[in-house]
Amino acid sequence: MRIAVVGAGVIGLSCAYELAELGHAVTVLDAGATGAQGSAGNAGWITPFLSAPRAAPGAVRDAVRSFASTEGPARIRPHLEPGFASWVFNFLRASSAERSARTTASLQALSQHAHEHVDALLERGVSFEHHRDGLAVVFQEAGNLAHYEELAASKRTLGYRGTITVHRGREIRDFDPAIRRDVAGVLHLEDERHVRPETLTAGLAKALLDQGGEVIEHAQVRSIEPGAAGTWVVVTEHDQRIVADRVVVAAGYESRALLAPLGVTVPLEAAKGTSMTAYGEGTAPTHPLKLYEHMVACSPFGDAVRLSGTFDIGRRDLRLNRKRLDMVVRHGLTYLESWRPTQVEVEWVGHRPTTVDDAPVIGPVPGREGLYLATGHGTLGVTLGPVTGALAAREIDREERQPLLEPFRLTRFGARARRTTPA
Repeated sequence: MRIAVVGAGVIGLSCAYELAELGHAVTVLDAGATGAQGSAGNAGWITPFLSAPRAAPGAVRDAVRSFASTEGPARIRPHLEPGFASWVFNFLRASSAERSARTTASLQALSQHAHEHVDALLERGVSFEHHRDGLAVVFQEAGNLAHYEELAASKRTLGYRGTITVHRGREIRDFDPAIRRDVAGVLHLEDERHVRPETLTAGLAKALLDQGGEVIEHAQVRSIEPGAAGTWVVVTEHDQRIVADRVVVAAGYESRALLAPLGVTVPLEAAKGTSMTAYGEGTAPTHPLKLYEHMVACSPFGDAVRLSGTFDIGRRDLRLNRKRLDMVVRHGLTYLESWRPTQVEVEWVGHRPTTVDDAPVIGPVPGREGLYLATGHGTLGVTLGPVTGALAAREIDREERQPLLEPFRLTRFGARARRTTPA
């Protein structure tokens, strides 16, 4: 089949590579450069343990606080576009204990296969920077560490199989001397991993090209239109027309606008994140660190360190908010003994596409045969990208539904495509 994939981030490229491996003729289109948007500057964690929705008990309280605070890691900023208030309302509804627990169980079931699909990419020669140092959650407050130890027990009941070790006192310095000696403790998730996400998207793109696929960069998709004999036509802003038997829409937040003219509603919002990658002086971390109280991610990449954070819903521009980035760096450094940035390699801002229940949308678009949706992964794009790509490719290739993807269908939102008249 001829398959067009809209979006050259980790999700789109994972789908495209797996489809090309299955023998399909695949063309990927992206408005910018490969992997340059949401996949470019994130922490790069592959973390089944942390695969849980932000739509959780406490979200209502945090949302209220976000209106008055400039320092919180997550903020909601309203705007006047129709539907935004509805999105916020449904996000808060999805934060109930029952619904959040159900979403967590679904994400845990899918993410337990994350590592095996990353290994499958490596075994097939996809090249990217990959580390097996685990992931350490660092706590300034003992009560938060105790809460996480309880959380670990609940994750076990959902199938989490990784080794977990807690370090306190002098053990912390032996574990990673970059961490301040006065923190309350460190919970080490020994089997988690991290990658440099830019290298993952670059490796997937190269592997796709090696399979005979095509990547068209700087090709903003203007519309997806029905074609002749059951085909679809992907039209770019420069009037380039790609005819395909199947189209995978993996364009992040922009997926919503692409499907709206076809009468399909996708409840997505953009959650703005930011990061700084820098070289520095002092002792750099040897492990990726989740700096818990301030929700800052710290990832070592060779001689560089990346500090990333913020989850700002309702901010859809891609302008760097200097105050928010400075806050991320300032908060992150309070957990580190001596490392300080001296030479900034890159500052980044990007969107995490987020649904009302903060779980991805993966599967056929209802009422639009031949269209497939893979987006809304929020902060779990790197964790779930390879497994999403593999399972989505099987569904498209075999027309055989994958049970692990059932909780992530668009129909869970009551989605029904309206009848539309093609232009």
